[in-house]
Amino acid sequence: MPLEIRPLQPSDALSWIRTRALAYYGPTHDILHNGLVSEQSMRGVAEDRKREIGSPNVWHWKIVDTDLTPGQDEPKNNDGRIIAVAVWKLMNSEDDIQIEARDEATDGTSTTEHASIPTETEQTATGHNSRYKTFLPPELRVDALQSLFIPLDSARDEIMGTEKPFFMLNSLATHPDHQGRGAGKLLLNWGVKKADDEGLITYLDASQIARPIYERRGFEVKRAIEWDRTVWGGEGVDVHYCMVRLPQGRSKHDSALLVSKQPLDQDEAFVAL
Repeated sequence: MPLEIRPLQPSDALSWIRTRALAYYGPTHDILHNGLVSEQSMRGVAEDRKREIGSPNVWHWKIVDTDLTPGQDEPKNNDGRIIAVAVWKLMNSEDDIQIEARDEATDGTSTTEHASIPTETEQTATGHNSRYKTFLPPELRVDALQSLFIPLDSARDEIMGTEKPFFMLNSLATHPDHQGRGAGKLLLNWGVKKADDEGLITYLDASQIARPIYERRGFEVKRAIEWDRTVWGGEGVDVHYCMVRLPQGRSKHDSALLVSKQPLDQDEAFVAL
């Protein structure tokens, strides 16, 4: 069952969104939505997300099992089935800063994404992104999503700053039927190698389930963000971990100077593999 990493294509968008939705499903997903996400909404998000594929400084990857036939949402000439997807982004790049400055001047919003938030759409809770009006599923509870976005955005900016470039894992999801086969590892390997080659620090948000996986690859928890599900009608507390990996090949002293030092509580984590 050979697995191959390939660039995600616009024609893969529906499979991408479906895989992500299945991988991230759980208590927090239920709270962030009023009922099940309809097929119409799923397709609306997929159509919307097609437009970001190929954007500057953003890398969309898929893992394909070449022994399987394409899934129902995939082109028949896909030469295999998509079982995992990931999105990596260079943050604080010149293009990124120029786009955000332009949008903040026009509508007061900017794009943000978090790998640990289980929603089909990864755009801002305001319903905009940096290049076009974003489709938001009517099932999405924007107020609940915003209560999760704001502290995660703030934590990322405080830890990484808003000027120096860094690499960020925006999203990583493996279809539940194919978890544990190494697909997520392939997608993660690409990102950390890219960061090492460029000498960049890597940032991500992680779940309790995913935290050990990232720790084995050199990521360290810098902060834990707790989100109380009971406030929104659910049960328990969701914990999202802000994690950082220093580029290999640098001295610890040099790399540490690139990251804001923040107090760290022991045993703090959230994302879907």
